Amino acid sequence: MNNIEEYDLVAIGSGEGGKYLAWTLARQGQRVIVVERKWIGGSCPNIACLPSKNIIHSAKVASFFFRSEEFGISKENVHIDQPAGALKATLQSLNLKR
Repeated sequence: MNNIEEYDLVAIGSGEGGKYLAWTLARQGQRVIVVERKWIGGSCPNIACLPSKNIIHSAKVASFFFRSEEFGISKENVHIDQPAGALKATLQSLNLKR
């Protein structure tokens, strides 16, 4: 079991930098390996940028919905399926009215 493999590049992490560097050098014929500890694609698409943008968008939509009378839209039996604490915190952080 002494199968030692050789690579031209070892990219630590599969975030934007590691991913594009690995793709670019692999296209040029170099042997590349990407080592990722936890989040394939990095933290942005998994726990940071994209999930937070989804929460912020949901909070904005909820804010508009709660303020619908300002836009001439009446509402009845409203239910937002998002944890109340998360919605409230997001609305407060964005200074949006509820």
